[in-house]
Formats: sequence, structure tokens, C-alpha cells
Amino acid sequence: MQLPDNITLGAALDRAARRWGPAIGWVFENRHVSFTEMRESSDAVACALLASGIGKGDVVAILTPNLPEFAYCLMACGKIGAILAPVNTRSKTFELEHILTHSRARVLVMSDRFLQHDYVELVQDLCGVGALGADGRVDSAALPHLHLVVGISAGTRLLPWAALLDRGTRVGAAALEQAHAQLQTSEPILLQYTSGTTAMPKGALCNHVYVVNFGAEIVERLGLREGEAFFNTQPFYHVGGCCGAIPTPLATGCRMVMPEYYDAERALGLIEREKCVARTGFAAMYIMELALPRFREYDLSSLRSGWCVGPADLMARIRDEMGIPGLIQIFGATECGGSSGDIHDPWDKRSESCGRAFPGTELAIFHPESGARLAAGEVGEIVCRGWWTMNGYLRQPEENARAIDAAGWVHTGDYGHLDEQGFLYFRGRLKNMLKVGGENVSAEEVEAMLMRHPLVKMAAVVGLPDARLGEVVSAYVELHAGKSAAQSDIIAFCAARMANFRVPRRVEFIREWPITGSGKIQKHLLSAALQGPPEITHPTEENP
Repeated sequence: MQLPDNITLGAALDRAARRWGPAIGWVFENRHVSFTEMRESSDAVACALLASGIGKGDVVAILTPNLPEFAYCLMACGKIGAILAPVNTRSKTFELEHILTHSRARVLVMSDRFLQHDYVELVQDLCGVGALGADGRVDSAALPHLHLVVGISAGTRLLPWAALLDRGTRVGAAALEQAHAQLQTSEPILLQYTSGTTAMPKGALCNHVYVVNFGAEIVERLGLREGEAFFNTQPFYHVGGCCGAIPTPLATGCRMVMPEYYDAERALGLIEREKCVARTGFAAMYIMELALPRFREYDLSSLRSGWCVGPADLMARIRDEMGIPGLIQIFGATECGGSSGDIHDPWDKRSESCGRAFPGTELAIFHPESGARLAAGEVGEIVCRGWWTMNGYLRQPEENARAIDAAGWVHTGDYGHLDEQGFLYFRGRLKNMLKVGGENVSAEEVEAMLMRHPLVKMAAVVGLPDARLGEVVSAYVELHAGKSAAQSDIIAFCAARMANFRVPRRVEFIREWPITGSGKIQKHLLSAALQGPPEITHPTEENP
């Protein structure tokens, strides 16, 4: 199989525009963008950034949902060597301040508001009284590196998007070509902040080869062909959206369908409307979609393949009820790409494993304490190396030394094993490994067992401090609509099938999960709720 393109993002955009020109490559809810339009709009933004004094190595922060302007900014950075720093759309003051300060962003491109968030007010509070001047100019002691705030739709004291583009008319094509000619494919163009749950987010620097090839490698294993539609559920501030969706049409000629934000009804409606043949999704997303009262009214017959992260039982349910025969699992992190299944693999491999490493990358299992490389079948920390790895964390040498060893292996902090054929089996996060009286317990394994209960729709396992054992297993469980169960029923089900140290000692019933924008359950919030009286409940025989 051919190794990935060693090409800049800007060169990939130019090549795709020459090849597919008027064809539609991106569907942003109700806005269709051709390959030619993507190049022209992105070049206009690139010229506008150059006119604003932004060049190679400068950071451009962006705070928007899944809008075309986000894609234009990413592609523009790929032309001039600036570095895009996406900001989570759920960010509050301290999170935005951390990213703007740590990244030393010189420009912030943002929506005025999104859902219940008023970003203009947020930025004004952060900059301080009088610091945000006319036309988006910033003079703030709190943010000394930030000089300009651009509003996608004109807002109070923000430079309007149209005015930014007008600046670019003063920069000619020769200047843009000169800026692009100076770039190296090994240089970073994306500063992707990891989701911090126990510490402030770290900024992973991702280079051109990483960004260009991320999504292309996955859709190849999904069997996507030129001109076919791929549905993306991931937010652009997440690496799965910024790298796994936006650039993907450049290599494949596919049509990427992207809602402004994820919503179960919206997702199914767009899949039906655009006749998507492949899709993305985390377990929680599929479960929400399958539970919709109108689920069977949507025509999803176009779907052939897709990826998911979840237990084998759920994979089978998605395959059968949603009608996706080519369903695969994937494994990866912001710091490195890992593996994925292939639609041609046997079902047991696709449903139970995360597939094999991508061309030009390696996977291995190391002992988490000794660092020794383990043989097939032995469980330890998953490590990877190759082209699909970050350049390192921005200005965090100690974190880099912990994450990347002398041989170039990126330590993921995930737990699993490889079989003799190189298929990766994920066992959980090392930090999700509970230590119950000296025994290691994988939260994911207990969750998989809980979801075999006929009344259980979704489950999440966290540790509960215990004076004698250090910690014990505690579970949050969502039941299927209209069903009820007692805590003792769930515990007895597990006790009949698992070693006693793996059995939940406490079960809390939940109606709504704390979900990140990328569709992952926020376990740190569930853990925090256990420290006090139960606040998240579901009516049961014991808890009416």
C-alpha cells in the first residue's frame, strides 16, 4: 500500500482544485462548497492574514462551531505557515484565557455567539475594560500577544469578516506563493489542545503530513470512493473534525457532510438528505440515534460503512439496526494516530479489535513500569510511532519527555494488547484502570458486561474511594425507555458473570449523560458526583 503524501496542506488544496474544480467537496449544513471555491476562499483568508502581519509560526486561534470559515482558516494556515489553534466551543473564561495565553495567539477568529454562549462578552471580560478597541484591535495587559479579534458575523468591537478579507486585496498572488514556498511538510500548522480533565489542556503541534493524511487513511479503510458522501459527527475543535474531516476531500475527492454541531435528529436527517455512504460516531451518539422515536422513519439505506468506538455487542446492534455492514473500530489520540479496522476484515476482528496500524506507522505494547516490549497477547501500554505523530507539546519539554521516548515511541496512556496478526485490542485508559484491593480492573471491561444486561442502554464505570480496598467499582447506568430496575438487580447480574473485585458496589441510575462536544462521556464529572449525595438519578424500584 502506498505511503501517505509528503505534501503541504496548501499544495494538497491546489492539487485537489485542479483535479476536481467545480465538484462539491464540503457540505456545511446548507452551504455547499466546491473544490475551486475552497481554494479561492482559503487563499483570500491567507492574503488577509498576511496583510494583518501574520506569517510563518504565528498562532491564529479560532472559536466557532462547524462553519466554512473554520475550514478556510485551516487551509489558509496551510498556505502561509501560520498555526491554527482551535478552541472548544464550550469554553469558559479560564479555558479561553489559558489557550490564548499559552499559545501566544496573535489573532482570534470567532463567532459572536453559539447556542447559549456569548463569545463577544466572554472576550470583552477577558481583555478588560477598554482593551478591545474599534475594528477588533486589542491592547490588553492580560493578553499581550493578542492584537486582533475577527467576528465571522459583525459584532460589537470586532473586525467584521468582510473587512478582514478586504485587507487581503492588497496582497498579490506572488506574495502568497512566496510564503507557501518557504514551508516544510514537517512544520506544524495545527495546535490541537487536548481535553484536560485533571490538568490544563496541553497543546499538541501537528504538522502538514499529519493533517493532510489523517482522514484520508481512515476513509480508505472504509471503502469510500470519489464523489461519495461521508458524514462527520465530530466538532472542528476536536482533532477528529479538524484533521479527520476538513482536509479529507483533498486526497479522496469525496464529499464531506458536516452539521454545524452534532444533534441526533440533525445527523440522521443529513445522512438521508445527502445519501451518505460512510459516517463517524462514538457509542453515545449511535445509542442516542437508535433511541429516537422517529428513528425508523429515516432512510439510512445509503450507509455502507462507518467507524465506532464501543463494545462488540453494541457494534452488532449498530450494524443490524442501522444497517451498516462495513462497521469498524478505530484507535487513536491527539498525540498520534493508531489503527483502524478495514471493511474487508472478518467481523470478529472489526467488532472486537481496533484493527491494525496504518502504513508508515508502528504499534507496540510496552510494560507500563519497566518499559519492556511485550509479546503478542500480553497486556500493557499502547505505544506508536511513525508519520502520524505530533511534533510535541508546545513549550512543555517535561511533558514531551514523558510522552515521547528516545526511540520516537509516543506513549498513549492506553492499555491493550496485539494479537499475532497485529490487530490491536483496546482494554482501557491506564488512568481508567481501577485498583481494587491490589487487583487491576478495566473500567471498559465492566462497562461491556453491564451493557449485556437486557435493560441497560448505556453504562459508565468510575472508581469510588474505599477505606479498606483503596477504591471499588461504581457504575452509572441508563436504562432503556420505560424500564425499571433495582441496584441489586444490576449488581447480581454482574456478580454471576465476573470476579467479585470487578463487580460494582454501587449503581447510580442516570437519564442524561455529561457529554463532550465530540460525543465522549465526561467521567470526571461522574466521579465528582459520587463524592456527595447522588444527584443524577433514574426512577427505579429502590429510587422512586
